[in-house]
Amino acid sequence: MQQEPVRIWIDVEDLFVYARTATRPSGIQRVVLEICHALRNDAHIWPAIRFVRHTPTGTDFVPVAWAEVEAISVRLAGGAAAQVTGQMVTAGTAQNAEHVSRLRRMAQHIPTSLRVPAGQMVRSLLAAGQALGALGQASGTFVKDVAQAEWRNRQGRGSPAQENGTFTPRAGDVVLTLGASWTHAAYGALLHRSKERYGVRAAVLVHDLVPLLWPEWCRPGLPSVFRRWYAAVLPECDVIFANSEATRQDVLAYAAQHAQTVRAPVITLPMGSGFVTNTARPTAEEARLVAGLGAYVLCVGTLEARKNHAVLFRTWRRLLQERPAEEVPKLVLAGCQGWLVDDLMQQIRNSVWLEGHVVWVDAPSDALMAHLYQNCLFTVFPSFYEGWGLPVTESLAWGKACLISDRSSLPEAGGGLAEAFDPDNGTDLLARIRRWLDDPQALAAQEDAIRAGFRPVAWGNAVDVLKQALLTEKTPEKPETGLQQSRH
Repeated sequence: MQQEPVRIWIDVEDLFVYARTATRPSGIQRVVLEICHALRNDAHIWPAIRFVRHTPTGTDFVPVAWAEVEAISVRLAGGAAAQVTGQMVTAGTAQNAEHVSRLRRMAQHIPTSLRVPAGQMVRSLLAAGQALGALGQASGTFVKDVAQAEWRNRQGRGSPAQENGTFTPRAGDVVLTLGASWTHAAYGALLHRSKERYGVRAAVLVHDLVPLLWPEWCRPGLPSVFRRWYAAVLPECDVIFANSEATRQDVLAYAAQHAQTVRAPVITLPMGSGFVTNTARPTAEEARLVAGLGAYVLCVGTLEARKNHAVLFRTWRRLLQERPAEEVPKLVLAGCQGWLVDDLMQQIRNSVWLEGHVVWVDAPSDALMAHLYQNCLFTVFPSFYEGWGLPVTESLAWGKACLISDRSSLPEAGGGLAEAFDPDNGTDLLARIRRWLDDPQALAAQEDAIRAGFRPVAWGNAVDVLKQALLTEKTPEKPETGLQQSRH
């Protein structure tokens, strides 16, 4: 009897959860979407691909159409008509100037001894109001999403190839988790239950081990959540993917240090060096904003403590102390604000954005991001730890010289074409920036080396590895009984 072909059911629940409140993708969502697009472009594997979300109870999966996933991709890339361009924030930002001026006039009537605590209270209240507003919006969207998921489950709506909208895997099929499944409670139990009920295999992509190795760089509570997820999910995996050799080694080293047995193979999944989710040209307003920057150095990534933007702020302060202001290029920080950077952002504001030499591009669209890469002097990525380092390969793909931290996966992402420095040593970074600013020939030589040595990596390479790992496995026997008692 001919064996039925293996199907791969990709869990995209966390992608939908992320898109409820976010306007741009972070690195994890970017990777998920790029791999999905590469799968869509592979005629051999695409017929075997299905997408699933979670039922409202979180105890099973329900199919979702590719069109819904693609719609999220377009919106997060900034391609939808309703999206606005990234907001540039710096000294004298027009939309804030009037509010600042009014607050300063009001502050003149407050006793000096009360101005600082009053200001702190106002900022806290504003932050709380924004958080509550976002929570209310997310809660309403969550109820809507749950209702739609339940309706799909009952009415059988899904893509035409998804068997009337019900989750009907065959023994030997694969549930593939590419995103941030640690945000879902009892995910290990969900995988375990699916394996027992349907005889499926489980595969998970590990993006990094930051919450386990560096909990001080995480939001409160995340390390314990991630630790529980890691302990429950990895034992259920038949295949473990890692986004770099560095992450793969971290998985194995952590298991050895904590006397854990990793029974599944740990396979490095190649990361692509370019993005294809949006090819739109920048708007006239975006082009005007970039042209108005003048000379600038670019740092791409979410603003969070782990990514070490603080060393850049101190380095630009030192540049301004040692040379005329007009000879110092701007520092452009492109990305959304994350966590544990409130103090840094306050320092930047206190310095009046280093008198206009620091510019923050909040939530840039893909088109604006491409324009920023094209027109920068060079890029810098000072992160203490990364699972991979998408901005490094993206910079190289644009032919731009890149200064990178010498930690974790970043030298791997740089492929010998990015200049590495010690992220704990601001003087080291300053010397390398000075050299590229003061010696155009040295910078040009670095760009020549990139043009000569850089080889783009297609996201299809990741698909090839997925096919090899997931479509050639032996089919396990489907359990003869129904759902058994979960051990989670």
